[in-house]
Amino acid sequence: EPLAAADIERLFDALNRELAGENIHGDVYLVGGAVMCLVHAARETTQDLDAWFQPADELRAAAARVAARHALPANWLNDAVKGFLSDRGSFRRYLDLSHLTVYTAEAEYLLAMKCLSARIGEEFHDVDDIQYLLRYLNLTDAASAKAIVEKYYPLERFPQKTLYLLEELLDA
Repeated sequence: EPLAAADIERLFDALNRELAGENIHGDVYLVGGAVMCLVHAARETTQDLDAWFQPADELRAAAARVAARHALPANWLNDAVKGFLSDRGSFRRYLDLSHLTVYTAEAEYLLAMKCLSARIGEEFHDVDDIQYLLRYLNLTDAASAKAIVEKYYPLERFPQKTLYLLEELLDA
């Protein structure tokens, strides 16, 4: 089942309780669709929460217990995105709980990440998210969008289709 913003916040409460039971503090750095739902209200749901988190093993175990209790897929909170993170990524504190702090990717960084993946297809929201973030950041030309992307990743790392997409969305 897709997760709405209210669902995500309830899951963070449950994750916090799991961590409190172990007397562990965790940090979760959200990217992707969860940020589009929680921070921007740009879409109603996301399928899962893409994040980087610390301490990884303890958070993964706590998330698995939350999944079992709430009949969720085991990967509702996953770190598969960690290979796409930039060491220049910027996050903002979103939620402070007793044993869990949640950070969300800032809009420019999220745009760069969305451009890096730029998956196309009915099941993906990348293009819609990119369009939203371009409007949110008030970007009106591809050169400005590419300049933001280059703050986080070398442009050579981007598929040519992404560069064409930015030109199509902004310079058409």
